[in-house]
Amino acid sequence: MKTEFNKIKSELEDALLDDNAFTNSADKLHKGTSLIQEALFTIKFNISEDGFESQDDEIEFFKNFKPAILSLKIGLIYRYNLKLNEPVGTSGTIIKYYESEIKSIQSFFRINSFHYQYYKNDLTHMDSTYFLRNKGPLDLPTDDINDLDPNFSTPMSLLFSKFKGYESIQQFALDQIARASDEPTKKGSGESLKWTGDSINIVELAYGLYLTGQLNNGNASLNQIVRWLEENLQIKIGVIQRRFTEIGRRKRLSQTKYIDQMKEKIEEKIDQGNS
Repeated sequence: MKTEFNKIKSELEDALLDDNAFTNSADKLHKGTSLIQEALFTIKFNISEDGFESQDDEIEFFKNFKPAILSLKIGLIYRYNLKLNEPVGTSGTIIKYYESEIKSIQSFFRINSFHYQYYKNDLTHMDSTYFLRNKGPLDLPTDDINDLDPNFSTPMSLLFSKFKGYESIQQFALDQIARASDEPTKKGSGESLKWTGDSINIVELAYGLYLTGQLNNGNASLNQIVRWLEENLQIKIGVIQRRFTEIGRRKRLSQTKYIDQMKEKIEEKIDQGNS
């Protein structure tokens, strides 16, 4: 079942990325949320039919998998409303708008600080209480954490979904602030750069930046890095997860051919400098 759920999640993420659903278009918002609801319905049906193999599988589902799916819907709706209500004005006005939103999100994290720290530190000692169904209400005070369906929710699954979704919104707001702050520089910048190498090489670069946490203190998502590379280097990468499979299919050559080539050239330069 885990393999089937991961396939549904991967196909959903690809569909949302293909449709560029993270925009302020009402039609795309409706299509994106509909896709997420369809995925959740399919998963819910499978669980009602087959159940879970163990309590550990149930905990993993409600602690990580379902929040990852539901957070996509939270993020879509939140982003749509943010862009819809974005003020018209100077870059300073836009920056203040998104800074205020970040403060609101931080306030939510503080209100739920006990559970947020449990989430951030990936603690496990309360998992059987938080992420098994039909456990009843929690003894600790919480803020709007219960789903309506007891067969498809646990005391903490919705709150963890909000944590994931709000973190993505926080990063989105930071990106908007950075974009607004950089507007005067972009207008007065000189010649732009364009990626003219093989597009598969930039896929290696994107994953390298993402997996080593080089951007935004490691908080930049893979899709954010891809969009940034596409915008700044004038290249269309496509669905990054699909392109990554091209790297995995390399048999005779190194699977990290481009990164190996960079390493080789840097070492040559070092040797020349030391000679």
